[in-house]
Amino acid sequence: MKEKAIIVDIDGTLFEEVPGWTMETDAWWVEETLKMRELEVGIALIKVFKEMGFKLVFLTARGQSCKKNTWIRFKEAGIHTLVDSMWHRPIRWSELPPVEYKRLMMRRIMNKYDVVFAMDDSDKNIAMFKELGIKVFDAKKWW
Repeated sequence: MKEKAIIVDIDGTLFEEVPGWTMETDAWWVEETLKMRELEVGIALIKVFKEMGFKLVFLTARGQSCKKNTWIRFKEAGIHTLVDSMWHRPIRWSELPPVEYKRLMMRRIMNKYDVVFAMDDSDKNIAMFKELGIKVFDAKKWW
């Protein structure tokens, strides 16, 4: 039996979004992620889901270059111990639109977990999750 899981986006869902990422601005963008403000409602919600026994799978379109800073911010926010799985976009997929990257990863994730909910702020990602039959918490509407 698969464990029940929640898919959690990071930018715009747990931390304010830093606009302007491109391959050319990657180094600047990665450093800017250290300054992102925490979104309290999103963070409180993942804590509740964890207390309820759900596995938390973080699926972000952030590239591998941002992995270190993601962990730094998670530690600063006190949520690093909640992570069951963390997926950053591989460099070879950096040209894929975020929704296509996430769609590819969801195939793998759904083989391992029974995904019950997703938390995201992107309309395209939300539509993709709904197509997969996953209920979504829309960060733009909820917090």
